[in-house]
Amino acid sequence: MNINEMSEDLEQQFGKPRNVTQENVRFMLSLVQEQDDGKEVNEDVPQPSLDALGMTVLAVMSYQTTPWEELAKKPAIRRSLKYIAVRSKNHYDEVEELIKGLMRVHTKGLTQKMVFGFIKIIRALNTEEQPGKLIEYTPFPAHYEAILHGLHSIINCEHPEDAASIIHCAIDDGIIYSTVPRALIVNEFNLKKSSYDKYFSRIQNELQDKDERVRRQGKSRLDIYRKSLRNAIGYTVKSNEDVYFYNRKLGRKNFFSVIVAYCRSILRS
Repeated sequence: MNINEMSEDLEQQFGKPRNVTQENVRFMLSLVQEQDDGKEVNEDVPQPSLDALGMTVLAVMSYQTTPWEELAKKPAIRRSLKYIAVRSKNHYDEVEELIKGLMRVHTKGLTQKMVFGFIKIIRALNTEEQPGKLIEYTPFPAHYEAILHGLHSIINCEHPEDAASIIHCAIDDGIIYSTVPRALIVNEFNLKKSSYDKYFSRIQNELQDKDERVRRQGKSRLDIYRKSLRNAIGYTVKSNEDVYFYNRKLGRKNFFSVIVAYCRSILRS
């Protein structure tokens, strides 16, 4: 049995592997979004009790392969995670002091090592670099750095037509939302807005042209850019349109920083 057959056999027996980290990021972002009225994040969320917080730390540190959304089916854990997601950005000292309070109480099964480990995770929230607003327009915030670096590496100093083609492929592949503002794109990649708009519209018109030959030529040209884009970022799109990133590690950035980045981008707007 080769590696491909082994993989298929495991998938048939256990189902597709879950990217728990990415699921956790999406869940925590959803908790922040619940407090977003479109203008700012409402930070007025109730502080959890030490019992609720202790239950949360115990659950997160003990069941590290279980998505937090499942753990949060317990209301106390959901409230604690929401408090952490929303308050850590501007009120970090408050959050850490509350967590440290767990070391002064006895909770069965909860060790100081777990508490310190959880504090280490939360500390990372307040120390990471601040990503740009483009993070709000990708469904894969856990891979934001790879997406941004890949786009910059192949758009840098390119003709506006090439840049427009690459962004079109990114949107078509689903790694960037189609709602991304063109002004954000031209500022991020130092493009001339009028030229970018012209070429982006031309691409869309070609793909919708009544002449099949024109549509085919446009698609064929985009396929070349698409291949370069996928190689630069390191992903592929499966037959069911699921996006798969080859490097699933988040690198030096703690995945919690994505949550903070989202909060910061809202508070800056």
